[in-house]
Amino acid sequence: MTMNITSPKSKYSSAPAVTKAGEFRPQLNAPFVVKNLFKPGEVSMIAGAPGLGKSTISAAIAAHAAQGRDFGGLSVRKTVVIYYAAEDAYGVLCRAHPYMRDPACANAPFYVIHGAPNLMDAETPEKVARFIEAKKAEYGCEQALVIFDTLNRCIGEADENSSSSMGTVVGNATFIAQTTRSSVVFVHHVGNGNPDRPRGSSAFHGNVDCLCLISKTSVTGSEKVVLLNAIKQKNAQELGSLPFKLSALRIGVDHEGCDVTVPMAIPMEPKAFSKALTQAKVANHNKQPSQDTMERVADIERVLVELAKTHPGGYFTQSEIAERSGSIFNNVRGSDSLRVAVRRALVALEKAGKAERGTKGYRSSLPPSNANDHVLSD
Repeated sequence: MTMNITSPKSKYSSAPAVTKAGEFRPQLNAPFVVKNLFKPGEVSMIAGAPGLGKSTISAAIAAHAAQGRDFGGLSVRKTVVIYYAAEDAYGVLCRAHPYMRDPACANAPFYVIHGAPNLMDAETPEKVARFIEAKKAEYGCEQALVIFDTLNRCIGEADENSSSSMGTVVGNATFIAQTTRSSVVFVHHVGNGNPDRPRGSSAFHGNVDCLCLISKTSVTGSEKVVLLNAIKQKNAQELGSLPFKLSALRIGVDHEGCDVTVPMAIPMEPKAFSKALTQAKVANHNKQPSQDTMERVADIERVLVELAKTHPGGYFTQSEIAERSGSIFNNVRGSDSLRVAVRRALVALEKAGKAERGTKGYRSSLPPSNANDHVLSD
């Protein structure tokens, strides 16, 4: 789909530049804000489900960029940061505070705008560009990081499912990025029930230069760690997952003696986190099953044995097996957790050679004539 750049003074309205391919040489030192992630002249997106720290991570990245502070093994260039906080400016400032509280950071070029412009308005790109250029000149910076948080608060009455409208939004963001040497980043949601793509039009995936999705880690122990995964990059080396620990910084005590904290996303070293994750998985694999787990496995084995007697050789779905489960499953009955618990029990029985899985479900692997004796002997 073609991006619609609506600004009347867009450089795309003039004749295109022409380069002779034989005279072209790739850049050895390409400009960047965050190396191999966010680059001047490009539009990126960070998308994730609620509660995974989209704004917390974005504020942490912005604070590092305003100070030229490397993180997660990635190089960062000092950059003017313009953060359009459309939903919660106070919350963004709180999330940036852990990295900006040092008095030495008071003059860092990090500005949080309370509210956001309408990127569907044809006049918006030039207004935003003028403000960015003014701040760049004030601090003597050659580039900027511009964040719109969140996207759906920056599109007026437009429908985020409209390919045409979102093409215009991304096109106007591209105008801002390319005319001001800025890296423009949208903070957005993922689709309901589909954490693998941004919510709304496919124009987001097709037209942004870099697309990052936030996901949970499989094993994190007591810490809440999420991963920033760059699933689409343009002219950059492929990055692995970037881990962030979502934590809280204690900033003091209120009048009632209660601790006051602010959210904080702590970038982690990917290699060190990968090693810790592997160790946690091994420890989890070697952990002895709980009494409830063992009782649930035994109960599902009972169900399979009873079904083998009444329907010899028949296979049964997880739902049919779950309907016959006993009281040990009562605390998860009526929720999706019942399906998960039954599936785990069936997998354990299959590994132990006590259950067989077929295309239509599961059945006991023991002959009906021996099934009852086997259960009694256990």
